[in-house]
Amino acid sequence: MKLTIKLISMDPFQPAGFDANGVGSLVLPDGADLEQAVTALKLPDDVGEAYMTLLNESPVPIADRAGKRLEDGDEITVFPAIKGG
Repeated sequence: MKLTIKLISMDPFQPAGFDANGVGSLVLPDGADLEQAVTALKLPDDVGEAYMTLLNESPVPIADRAGKRLEDGDEITVFPAIKGG
């Protein structure tokens, strides 16, 4: 299945095949889940667990990624957690 991936505020991380706006695609086998997609992105180590994911514009908590099955054409957005005070 083919997924659209949007990486927000992830500079300078830029996987091969992603455009200047951080948009690219990922192909995974049918039945894959969100955790497998995030792992396949090979996010930088310094990001660790401190990033958020949206699936088709709906937030998915870290604990729910493994059980969130994906479908062809889904859109995943990944961005670091926002910090401030």
